[in-house]
Amino acid sequence: MFERKVPKFFQPAKRSSQKQMATALKESVAKARQASNFGEVIDAVLDIPSEYIDNKLLRLAKTHPHADLRELEDILTKQYIKRTAYASSAVGAGAAVPGTGTGIALGLTAGELAVYAVQTTSYILGVSRLHGVRPKDREQRRALVLSSLLGEKGAEIVSDQLGLRTLSWARASLKNLSSPTLGQVNKALMKYASKKLAHRTAGRMVGRLIPFGIGAGVGYLSGKAVARRTVKGVQAALGDSRDASVSDLMVELAPVIDLTQEPAHAGTGEDFFAE
Repeated sequence: MFERKVPKFFQPAKRSSQKQMATALKESVAKARQASNFGEVIDAVLDIPSEYIDNKLLRLAKTHPHADLRELEDILTKQYIKRTAYASSAVGAGAAVPGTGTGIALGLTAGELAVYAVQTTSYILGVSRLHGVRPKDREQRRALVLSSLLGEKGAEIVSDQLGLRTLSWARASLKNLSSPTLGQVNKALMKYASKKLAHRTAGRMVGRLIPFGIGAGVGYLSGKAVARRTVKGVQAALGDSRDASVSDLMVELAPVIDLTQEPAHAGTGEDFFAE
């Protein structure tokens, strides 16, 4: 009997189950909550499964089947900025509770950091996927995440390290970087990030812990500013959006996830970050 052969390009690699992806994500959040420094937070979120990001993009694509990838990126970016701003605002709002407000805010901060780290990494990897750039290992992910968190300055640091004349280093060089080169790049990024982000976080903490509800407004604005800096960072690293459609994205997703099944949490609407 004639057996139709499926082209190699569409033959899926070994796929993670929804349960495996959910478990890996929960482990990343738990590690981020327990992290004692910035480096440990980054390490915790680098293990977010690629299939988790792909499934999120599939849900977004199915919600906007006639969009191009530039429009999907715009939707993703607006959702990310909104989520980050409101999460930061919630910590400030906790300080408004009489008597115990500061304690509540301090307790919320660890949880907020974990959620922020996961959502930010998901955003960076999601936008990267839309640009056709898929980091293949932890060190590539580390470079992209750290660079994006630092805004345009991160792209400048990497470009200087690599001797490039463009800030769009990820599109030009990420997949071809050797491990030793990535190690040097990540060392430079971490050194700068540890110094700068510590000052920024301290400043945001003070503002968010102001009692009587003032901290909520400060938290919202500071969260929005942090999110926008990350947006500028990932855009600098990746350059302009591709001129491609949702159909093109589906072709790229076909080898790694099952397009015939509904993606995880399909009933939660179009929000990329919804759980």
